[in-house]
Amino acid sequence: MKILNILICVFFFISSICFGFEEDLDSQRIDSDDVPQGMEVVQITSGSRILVPKGAKVKKVGAQIIIEGDQEYFSRRFQEVTQEIENLKGSVSVLQNQIEKLNQATEDQKESVNPVIKTKDQNKE
Repeated sequence: MKILNILICVFFFISSICFGFEEDLDSQRIDSDDVPQGMEVVQITSGSRILVPKGAKVKKVGAQIIIEGDQEYFSRRFQEVTQEIENLKGSVSVLQNQIEKLNQATEDQKESVNPVIKTKDQNKE
């Protein structure tokens, strides 16, 4: 009977430590409301998540979690933004060409309509 009482006490002692540790982990969890602007939460394993800049590359090698360094991140993002700007410049030039074609088409339409109107006015007189 004495051994049973000891085992019960040990069980409660160990379980209180385990459940107390779990509450500490819960208090450190990151809510979506707590994420600052420009950052995102990345889930590494089923229970662990980390806060990183948006678009940062995170990889897991064995037990290590490797987050892209500042210089790598900024140089990659700068290259991506530069490419996006070049794409936008190309789109703007295509749109400008289309606008010029539309303007020319409207001018042509005006010219083709004006002689018809002038001849009708001359016939009335």
